[in-house]
This record gives sequence, C-alpha cells and structure tokens, in this order.
Amino acid sequence: LVTKARVSETNTWYAQGGIAGAVGEADSVELHVADTLEVGQGLCEPDAVRAIVGEAPAALAKLAERGVAFDLGEKGVFALAREGGHSLPRVLHAGDATGAEIQNKLARALHELGAAQVFEERFLVDVLTAGDRCVGALVLDPRAKELEVFWADAIILATGGSGQLYRVTTNPGIATGDGVAAAWRAGAAIADLEFVQFHPTALDAASARPRPLMTEALRGEGAYLLDAEGRRFMLSAHEAGELAPRDVVTREIQRVMQRQGVTHVWLDARHLGEERLRKRFPQVWHLAHEAGFDLSRDLVPVAPAAHYAVGGIVIDADGRTSVPGLYASGECSCSGLHGANRLASNSLLEGLVTSRRISRVLGLDEVPPPPARIVSPDDVTSAVVDLERALGTLQAVMTDFVGVARSGGSLEEAAGIVDEMSLILGATFSRPFELELQNLATLAVLLTHAAWLRTETRGVHARGDFPTRDDERWRVHTVWKRGEDPAEVPVGRLGR
Repeated sequence: LVTKARVSETNTWYAQGGIAGAVGEADSVELHVADTLEVGQGLCEPDAVRAIVGEAPAALAKLAERGVAFDLGEKGVFALAREGGHSLPRVLHAGDATGAEIQNKLARALHELGAAQVFEERFLVDVLTAGDRCVGALVLDPRAKELEVFWADAIILATGGSGQLYRVTTNPGIATGDGVAAAWRAGAAIADLEFVQFHPTALDAASARPRPLMTEALRGEGAYLLDAEGRRFMLSAHEAGELAPRDVVTREIQRVMQRQGVTHVWLDARHLGEERLRKRFPQVWHLAHEAGFDLSRDLVPVAPAAHYAVGGIVIDADGRTSVPGLYASGECSCSGLHGANRLASNSLLEGLVTSRRISRVLGLDEVPPPPARIVSPDDVTSAVVDLERALGTLQAVMTDFVGVARSGGSLEEAAGIVDEMSLILGATFSRPFELELQNLATLAVLLTHAAWLRTETRGVHARGDFPTRDDERWRVHTVWKRGEDPAEVPVGRLGR
C-alpha cells in the first residue's frame, strides 16, 4: 500500500453524512437503484448501479463486523438518516464523522493484521506500462529524494478526486487528481470529467481551506435554507424542498446569491435545539463554533463549493480499466454508478464495494506485497515557474469559467488560458508540488474541453447557452484517450 500522505489523510476521512445502503425494513435494493438512476439523470450505467447497490447490505455488514461503529436506534438496528434524492431514510452514519470512523477502523485493522507493507508519504509519478499492459508504478520518495519502482502484476489506483482545481473546495490539499492524470498518460480511457459536483452547503468562511461542510444530514433532520430576506427559497424550487438532489439545490443557491447580490445563503437549524444538534452533529457543531456560530442560536452562512469528481478513469463492474493490469476504485474512477449527478452518500459505498470486487478478482489475500526496487533519479532541473501564481490562476479560471454555471463564452475563455498553461506539461519537474500542478493542468484541459463539448444541461453540468437536457443527442458518456479524438459511448456500453 503506497500513500501520498499518511494512511489517515484521505477524502474519506472528511465524509460527514454517511454511507447509503438498503438495510431498513421499508427499503429495498430495487428502491435504492431507482433513486440512484433518478438522480443520475439518464447517464447511470444500470448494470453498475445494480452491482454496487446490490452488494451494499453485505458490504456494510462486513464493515460493522470489522468494528465500524454505526449509530444504532432504540431496537439495536442501524439508525438511518435521509439525505437529498433519497426517497426514504437509508444512510448509515457514525454521528457526523462517518468517513473518519470508517477510515480509522480500517487503518487500525491494516496495521494490526500486518498483511501488507505500507509506504507512506510517497508521490505517484507515473503508471508504468510495457506494450499495452500495466506492469508497475514509478513513485517518488520526497524525503529521500529517490525514485522507487514498484513492479506488480496489478496496480490499483484509489487516489481520490481533484477538488484543488477550484478556489473554493471541501477537498483537502492532497486532492490533485494524480491518479487520473497518471492513468491518462498511461493510455487509460477517461470519461465524464465535465460532471463536477458542488456541495450546496459549505460554511462560507473565506480563511478555511478546505471549506468545512455543513452536512446534508442537517437538512435531513429538518434544517432550512433561507435567502437574504429570510425566505425558504427551496420550497418553490423543487417538490422535495431542501432535500432536492444536490445539483438542484446548488444551482438554486447560485441563482439566489446572484439575484440578491450576496456571497451566501443561510442555513437555519435553530429549531432543532441545542441538545439534539450537539448529540447528532458533534463535528459540525464544533466546526461552526470555531467559526463563531452557535447552530442552536445563529443562522449559518453557506455557499456551494467544489466537492466531488463524478467522472474519472473508466472501469467495469470489477474495477478493471482499459489498460490490462490497471484497476481503479472510488472517486478517481468512473463506473457509471453516479451518472450525471451523484446521489448523496453513494460515494463511500462505491469505493467500498468496488474495492471488495477488485479484491475478489485478484485474490489479494493470497498475493504477497510486491517488492520495491529503488533507483536513483536522473539529475533534473525544474523549469522556472511561479508555481503559487500558476496554481492561483488555474483555480481562478476553473472557478469563474468552469464552475457551477458555464456557457460557450466562459468555456472558450477558459480553454484559451488552460491550453496555454498546459505548456508546463513539457517541463521537467522533480518535486511533488510541481508534479501536482502538472496533474491539475492536465485535468483542467480535459475537463474544460469536455464541458465545452457537451452542449446541454444535465445533472451537475449546467450550460447557460444550452439550458435543457437533450437525451436525443447527449445520452452518452464522453470518453477521452490520449492521442485519440473524444468518443461518445452510449449508456449501457461504458467499460465494455
């Protein structure tokens, strides 16, 4: 196991709301499938949805068996919360720090079992190929200033998203799209990068990076969204009100902010009471308190922030990419589960189930960890680039022109800038933050051109010049491979 930072430092750790699964008496796999397909707006892969959602109950039971302490109700069964897009409560949670609970228990098991060698604080430079097959990974040890080659019959990328493409994000600083960029360079198919989910309710605290989430589960408990005049604006925007799918809530918040000339709307949880809020949402209570807000007494300012990369490396139901020997799981992948808009709390589920399926395919319990061969890096000279300024420019362009609201004009302007910035891809870099910038520039170019290509509004991709969904033309995945023109793959064919 090779990790960019420490084992504990992941996007998973930040997941507050929970993990979805049809484990309630009134629920069923079929209903969970239906909700996922509905929110995905015609772009989900039905086979992938059924495979992942269908395995959820068994996978969640295994997590609980491994010691993950999901909250229980009065009868000793899982306490379930409801979030946006779900037709009934089905989200398992551990307070409001579900991701941290899962992360911590699995990391503890990893160390206690001692079944794998762990290499922390290593940077993935590239996936290595021979012919058309993946044969290993080139990894940088920044402290030793050495390159390591990990030869392997299979490489599994679980490298998370690319939230650092945007100025305002809920993602930690390590989320720079390294795995997706490396897979792209290795010739793997990449799909649906234009679909970037913005979480509607990040705390509007300019100094905080990443932006703290005011979890969707707050609205599931009954919290309201108010505009500058104190009105619950979501009631007239969608029949589900504050529990509408995330793309709907995010765009409505954006419209309200633009119309009223403000930088945030208000989250109102005062009527839930201090005792209930402290008990159910201790982490959110603490985050709000640190920012100077009392959830039981104050309105809390919230605004959308870049949250989740829906697209990524194309995989089949067992995590295989288009490059033999290369697998992917979680946010860096594109299984087709999420379609055009991820259903809340399906992300932890996807990573959990896909990883289980990869493990079964590869028989990982029987394979010893591959040895590492240390090689000395060539003498390299970094290009002269003002890295901080370049990153700031990239984030500003993506936020202003390729964010929640897009248009042909904004995308054309963004393309001109990011294409020019892509010149740094030809530079020779040797330090992690330089390599991160190259990876972000790679994804910025691909994402911008993918957004320009899709001339419709669907899910989290909103084009002001093409404001309607166009199933006749665009019920397809946009798939990109290095050195090839973009392909349009019909729904039902992704990963095949």
